[in-house]
Amino acid sequence: MSNRLRDQVMSFDRYTDLLDYDPCTYGVSRTMFRGPAQPLEAGFTAVLGGSEAFGKYIEDPFSDRLGNLTHRRVINFGVQNGSLDVFAQDAALMPVLSQADTVVVQAMGAANISNRFYSVHPRRNDRFLRHSILMETLFQDIDFSEFAFTRHMLCALRDSSPEKFAIVTQELAQAWIARMRLLLTRVPGRKVLLWIERPPQGPLGPEPLFVTVEMLQTLEPLIDNLVHCEIEEETEDHHLAELIFPETERASALASLSGRAHEQVARALARTIGRRDGLAA
Repeated sequence: MSNRLRDQVMSFDRYTDLLDYDPCTYGVSRTMFRGPAQPLEAGFTAVLGGSEAFGKYIEDPFSDRLGNLTHRRVINFGVQNGSLDVFAQDAALMPVLSQADTVVVQAMGAANISNRFYSVHPRRNDRFLRHSILMETLFQDIDFSEFAFTRHMLCALRDSSPEKFAIVTQELAQAWIARMRLLLTRVPGRKVLLWIERPPQGPLGPEPLFVTVEMLQTLEPLIDNLVHCEIEEETEDHHLAELIFPETERASALASLSGRAHEQVARALARTIGRRDGLAA
């Protein structure tokens, strides 16, 4: 095992005390996905996505449930803390996906992608790496050395100047559309775009962050189906009912998808996966 892969596996260690995610790779891709690894014989359904698809804290994420509902082999290509950059930059993953009948692509948020204002970690896309001269010129009063995560930085920018922050979010929207078009163009076969709309997880707005209906509509020529799941808020007890987590990570568990939400997403996808006609609202 290379040092790079060893470091990635070690990053999962703190998640395996209560629930084993069996991190794995496919083909020659170095990206770590949720396991256990499955055979890649032609005819499977692939699910690409971030933390929601990965299914932290839950034993059977929506990809597993989708497989049970459709009696198809569904492979989870979810990446914890991953976003568009993980998939758009992984050319080695495309030959793997070429064997799939259907590829489900989660509409991940626009906050965690590299753009003209800042760069993110190539695998842990929630990690802020550096800002550009353009960003420094726009926000001269911000000390960017204080930030390790994109969400923290974006909150600070919004609080500093809503007007300047709007310029950043406009750039994020344009970068998101360009990156999604790149990914969807590279992904072969039938493509289903999954939009999991969630209540705000903080002050920046609803999830997926900074993604609008208009942005999704620009992608319609590149996809076969759009599946929209609007997740409603639950009481704390109901939200945590099916989740497995240490008490020290209770807040993180509350920010993740609940068991009920995973079931809702699986059933919405199941209604579409078997269909070949038109867009599903």
